[in-house]
Amino acid sequence: MIVMVKLIDGPQLKSCLDSGKKINLVDARDPLDYVKSHLPGAVSILRSEVNKKALLILEKGRPTVVYSNDAECPASGLTAKKLEEIGFSPVYDYNDSFADWVKRGYEIIKD
Repeated sequence: MIVMVKLIDGPQLKSCLDSGKKINLVDARDPLDYVKSHLPGAVSILRSEVNKKALLILEKGRPTVVYSNDAECPASGLTAKKLEEIGFSPVYDYNDSFADWVKRGYEIIKD
């Protein structure tokens, strides 16, 4: 099966979140980074945890966006592909980065 994950950028994701549209937002970074700060509404799921956690905490009928630390980090793309493989659709790889989100001045949650 060929998995084709779609891409989404910062302004598109911000617009989606601002609209109130219900989406699954997945933080594929190290859980310690997630605890320090993350995007509003995001849940922490590593690629290695997708099979265990995704079906328990994500809603399958919703669009799903996955992000990681930076554009060169493969974690978001690999996690997004894994989510598509287990039946989530559509799945988007946030092709900017968490650092880019912060640099744009968009809202983050700090714990």
